[in-house]
Amino acid sequence: MGGLVAALGALPDTAPARAAPVVHEYITPNPTEDLELSATAFRGSMPAALDTPSGVVAAPDPNRPPTEGETAYGGSSTPNSTDATYRIDRDTTRPELVSYDDPFVPAITPFKRLYAFDTVDETLELVVRDKSLQRIPIEGAAGPGDDQFFGDMSVDLDSASPVRVPTVGPGARVLRAQTEPPVRFELLRDGAENWFIRAETRQRVRLTLHLAVQRKSFGSSFPDVAWSDLEREAPPLPRSVSRAAQEVATQIGITRALGARGAVSALVQYFRAFSPSDQRPQATSGVALYKELSLSQKGVCRHRAYAFVITALGLGIPTRLIRNEAHAWVEVFDSRSWHRIDLGGAAGRLDFERDPATQLHEPPADPYRWPTDAESGRDMAERSLSGQRSGGTSGGATGSDTGSAADAPQPPEALTDRPQPGSDSRPAPAFALAEPGADVKRGAPLKVAGRVEADGSGCSFARIDVALRSADGRLLPLGALATDDAGRFAGSVTVALTIPVGDYDVVVSTPGDSRCGPGSSAATRK
Repeated sequence: MGGLVAALGALPDTAPARAAPVVHEYITPNPTEDLELSATAFRGSMPAALDTPSGVVAAPDPNRPPTEGETAYGGSSTPNSTDATYRIDRDTTRPELVSYDDPFVPAITPFKRLYAFDTVDETLELVVRDKSLQRIPIEGAAGPGDDQFFGDMSVDLDSASPVRVPTVGPGARVLRAQTEPPVRFELLRDGAENWFIRAETRQRVRLTLHLAVQRKSFGSSFPDVAWSDLEREAPPLPRSVSRAAQEVATQIGITRALGARGAVSALVQYFRAFSPSDQRPQATSGVALYKELSLSQKGVCRHRAYAFVITALGLGIPTRLIRNEAHAWVEVFDSRSWHRIDLGGAAGRLDFERDPATQLHEPPADPYRWPTDAESGRDMAERSLSGQRSGGTSGGATGSDTGSAADAPQPPEALTDRPQPGSDSRPAPAFALAEPGADVKRGAPLKVAGRVEADGSGCSFARIDVALRSADGRLLPLGALATDDAGRFAGSVTVALTIPVGDYDVVVSTPGDSRCGPGSSAATRK
């Protein structure tokens, strides 16, 4: 809520007519209070705050007009524009830096869902099977199994055609939507869940959304479903493509004898093991390029997602490739729900602007194992955010001055999802943590510094989660830092205003890197 409270002074009867004095007191906006009071934002439709697994988040200002200098969606991107199909390239090198824009709160970096393709044509291009557009209802309420998001984006409308806008995940529902300036519009989606907005005017508007998505779609195991159930949903492939996909599946040891659940797990394990390469494939296009990428395990995110989709479709598993300007991944369908699966292969880091008070979306735990030398899209996002917070670049000692995630009751991932002893072959890390200051005020930064190593060598470019442990053992996450190439970390995290005054232990932990295993530090009294 927040704003100005005015107190009017009383006027005596004999006083001359004049304006009463007004005393103003600024009240800091409090999303938690907005949530408790079920407050609404401008025009009374959008909730003023949401309670999410990432913490309480405040609504964007839907009254803020669009500007010329910011990223705008729509424009020339339509259901039939050149970006509505996808042809894979031969550049298998890993880019160091890619640009990105995230219009959602909590931020889903780098998984903004902008382009989706659910089948392949005879030229081996990925396309949309059903391009007819269906209206997206704007109604309803979030359910107990949903994650909620705000969307806040500028859109260039075109009166002649629907234009493309991003969404957060498969099966997303729109609970509220409005534009500034107000215009009549409708939201649409095609068979692959690409989203579009159609209006009768050609202008730039700010589109504000309240979205709900089933949480399990961001990370859950593929169920043990019958092949016959999947076949009813899988698109037919051209004969040459189907033959090539079956040849690849056979050569990499994945057959329908594994069952659908086993086949999906094996596909994820195989395609996550791809590596970037400076040597381009010899094949230039078509079936030959698909087979060479698949069998050589060369490429970054888009190559492994492309090859995964064709191979999975050849087995009869409904699958989509999803991409944006910075990353690509896949979605698989179990005949009831879609599952987002990241195959890794992301760039070195992201170049993007982000409000440091915006939380990063906390998805469920990844149900599939990562190879020890692989890196997920989320790893890229967290490393990039750490560098952004400290004003540095990836690879240096970095810190965080973001708002706290302590409104969420969950402890840091590294402390809750550690493998049991013996389940991880990576050596356990050891922490050397500098003594923090004696007193820290709520709303102020807590400086944290130290080093993490395993078998005598520093854990390079690893995420470091920082939390407070209360006297009753409850963990209150504060934020994350990142190590440099020697395993050192230094930075600050903000102690949220919602944390009660008292004595706490400072605990740091890590999910590890390609060489070091997960672990946590001994507590340091604060």
